[in-house]
Amino acid sequence: MQVKDYMAREVVTIKPEMSAKEAFALMKSMRIRHLVVVKEGMVMGVVTDRDLRRPQVADVFKSWDQLYRLSDEFDVEDVMTSPVKTIDATADIREAAKIMVERKIGALPVTDAHHGLAGILTETDVLRALIDQR
Repeated sequence: MQVKDYMAREVVTIKPEMSAKEAFALMKSMRIRHLVVVKEGMVMGVVTDRDLRRPQVADVFKSWDQLYRLSDEFDVEDVMTSPVKTIDATADIREAAKIMVERKIGALPVTDAHHGLAGILTETDVLRALIDQR
């Protein structure tokens, strides 16, 4: 079973200069937890709903109340996970699962033979592969 058989091919991408507030609103409106950050066609990082609550972001706020009212002063590049681990579309799904478990991440951007963004593989996709394995 290869990654390409289970990945989502339609990936929501954003630019690093997008505000964290806009990114969070996009995640909420699309009901997703991961956004791939792309600049000039290259994968720069991933931003997740969890990234918006990391201590380095939370430390600048005086109360938890403010944390959930992100201002436009933080850009995605300030909170994204970078460098980002990617996986080739032809890789075995078990290899992807191993990387996700070892790195404690919920998604992997998937690249094609030319190192371009081909999709995204999430924990849910890996679980679907496990179910199909029967």
